[in-house]
Amino acid sequence: MPAVYVDRVNVGGSESGRQVNFNAKGAQSTDNTWTLDGVPVTDLGDTIAPPELSTGASPFYYDVDTLQEIAVRTGGADAQSPASGAVVNVVLRRGENLPHGSTRFFYADQRLQTTNISTDLAATLGGATASGNRTDKYQDYGFDLGGPLLKDSVWIWGSMAKTTINLLTLGGAADDTSLSNRAVKVEGTWKPGISGGFTYYDAGKSEDGRDAGPTRPRETTWLQTGPSTLYKGEGNFARMRLFASVRGAFVDAGIQLAPVGGLARDYYIDDAGVTHGTYFQYQTTRPQHYYGGDASYFAGLHEVKFGGAWRSMSADTQQTWPASHLVASWVGYPAMLVQVSRDYHAATSARYVDAYATDTWSLDRVTLTAGIRVDRQSSSLGAASVPSVASFESVLPAVSAAPIDNVFTWTSVAPRISATYAVDGARKTLVRGSYAMFASQLPPSLAAFASPVQYAFAFYNAVDRNGDGAAQANEVQIAQGLQGFTGFDPRNPSRATSINQADPSATAPITHEIAVGGDREIAPAFGVSATFTYRRMEDLLWTPLVGATRADYQQTSTLTGTAASVGAFSVPLYAISATAVPAGGGKVATNRPGYHQQYVGFEASAIKRMSKRWMARVGFSTNGWREYFDDPAVSILDPTPAPAPSAAWPFAGPLVSGGPVVRPTGGAGTTATYMVAPGYQFTANGAYRARWGIDVAANLVSRQGYVEPFFESEVSTGDPLGRKNVLIVKNADAFRLPAVTTFDLRVGKTFTFAITKVAIDFDVFNLFNSATVLARQYDARLSGATGFDQVLEMMNPRIARIGFRFAF
Repeated sequence: MPAVYVDRVNVGGSESGRQVNFNAKGAQSTDNTWTLDGVPVTDLGDTIAPPELSTGASPFYYDVDTLQEIAVRTGGADAQSPASGAVVNVVLRRGENLPHGSTRFFYADQRLQTTNISTDLAATLGGATASGNRTDKYQDYGFDLGGPLLKDSVWIWGSMAKTTINLLTLGGAADDTSLSNRAVKVEGTWKPGISGGFTYYDAGKSEDGRDAGPTRPRETTWLQTGPSTLYKGEGNFARMRLFASVRGAFVDAGIQLAPVGGLARDYYIDDAGVTHGTYFQYQTTRPQHYYGGDASYFAGLHEVKFGGAWRSMSADTQQTWPASHLVASWVGYPAMLVQVSRDYHAATSARYVDAYATDTWSLDRVTLTAGIRVDRQSSSLGAASVPSVASFESVLPAVSAAPIDNVFTWTSVAPRISATYAVDGARKTLVRGSYAMFASQLPPSLAAFASPVQYAFAFYNAVDRNGDGAAQANEVQIAQGLQGFTGFDPRNPSRATSINQADPSATAPITHEIAVGGDREIAPAFGVSATFTYRRMEDLLWTPLVGATRADYQQTSTLTGTAASVGAFSVPLYAISATAVPAGGGKVATNRPGYHQQYVGFEASAIKRMSKRWMARVGFSTNGWREYFDDPAVSILDPTPAPAPSAAWPFAGPLVSGGPVVRPTGGAGTTATYMVAPGYQFTANGAYRARWGIDVAANLVSRQGYVEPFFESEVSTGDPLGRKNVLIVKNADAFRLPAVTTFDLRVGKTFTFAITKVAIDFDVFNLFNSATVLARQYDARLSGATGFDQVLEMMNPRIARIGFRFAF
């Protein structure tokens, strides 16, 4: 879809084993939703990089070759849509009376791949051994089989698949992923009007070398494990003018990230931003229960749809720091800034209850739909505990959290309305318009914000005396005092209550959407469509310091300097008055006053369905997603500009009214990307069915490059809470990465033998061997081969893939 943009570029399956971060039409990432065979399966819990939340991702890695359909919807007046984000609906294949099946095998490796790294970049990264981001091996095989168990009564379908994706990062580090999928679907009819079914879907993943890259050598990468499994039962009923369906499901999900370097040694980050030694460990379990139903009733000119659901989710998350729990960051070696890190544990649960109803009137050329949706969402805290940090027991002692019910409770009523008018009697030209109000999804793990157990860190200066790069307790300069802290109260480190507060009056963020557009069938099998969308997002959540205001911050100094690509810069620095610092730097979760975001976008598409041996689809979008500080006195706390929010400074950002909304992303296999809505995105694909069973297909995607928000880290502003990342450009979008364009080509030959078909495919991805830079080092403090303005990630080179498919 031209209005949906993602944070990575998939060349020949290079990103198929990773979760993709995506945005659509200015929606918060936590408002994306996934359904699998009609069951919501959206992931929950916090991520490994707070303050981001993983809500909006999927717990499954799908075998796309065994899907009946994957559809993406953005906005609109459908009252079944829970939030304003992209709704991704995945549907598995099913059994039928006619036995059917298929199998496939696809393969690619280094012998089918070119090189696109420049000589200069190869020399910077290590000479002849540096070949750029590459695919070492891609192998995918699987089968599915379906048919009747009892003709006209019971049908069954099943599948199995295995995918291997072995990658080499920019500096040559390996990242090897293995995906496995199994599925079974049984459906049956008991008697006319009554049917039911059961679905089992299991998606497993193991990854050896997760997050490998120029700044994460082998020993600091993760070994990821953790399958996700769906069990679903469904019943369908039809009588007269009523059609109803009920569903129940259980999702068993979770992951573990174990550092390859183990937990017996410390790790540190050098002056080039490269991590050494090992990394922390992260594990989480995230089960879900769901019961829901919907129905349609037809009466004359009316079609009434209604339904509701109950959903329960829980998350138990633990993060363990290695060895002495001292993480050293070089700040001009041998000087170091040491982060004393306490382990983390959070147990949360959430309940979601929703109901909706819509009525559609069909009146000759006019179709009107009105609907309403009601949601009640709550997030609760469970019991948790963490041990003290050895040698720093008085600073970060053991802490426990007691259960708290309904830390956050949101109740919302969202109206939706739409109208469609057929301009001509043949209904070849339609105009349409809609208004919809969306309430955001409550992140299930948000209750952890109110726990006494936070991501807690104490910062000290240190000097590496033994030359090992890491920090030992006797190298920490305790006498110089704390250089900053977060997640605990230094004056009362053993307090049994949270330093944070949850505003009891906080409500769900609201999105207002107005969309107008039209559709035109120009010729048989060929049509065009266009939509203009306006959105206003209000009452967004933020977490400022308890009791602090903009007036509590005073300018303390100015950061000046000159940096390559940026030139000279001068940035005012601010710090909060020591008397205004709340206990422990506590924060309050509330709605942001005097602030809103706005999205304005246009998308158009032309579709030629398969006829006369060819088909094509072309799409284009313009996107503008910006933030506005209507009252800076209440919507801005710390005026010091930053590239984006961080764990310690969640209220930070570029702070430019009218500037783009910047979403920092990371995750498996990608260097930090700062996503903004691309000013343009173009997509095109098509296929031609030639003679003798030869098929030719192509796909093109092009979008504006994301921003380069150059900054300097670990800047001392005199703030009692610690050092900051400071933006050194006036606007986050003053500099951009180059535009991203990929072109893929497929040539295939199909042999038909009675009821069977055999196909041989030859695919070429990144046909023109583009070497687009996807990420750089934006931190001006860092130096060396991975230092400031150095390339950290680039597009994978051209690669060919051979494939075999059999179906009957």
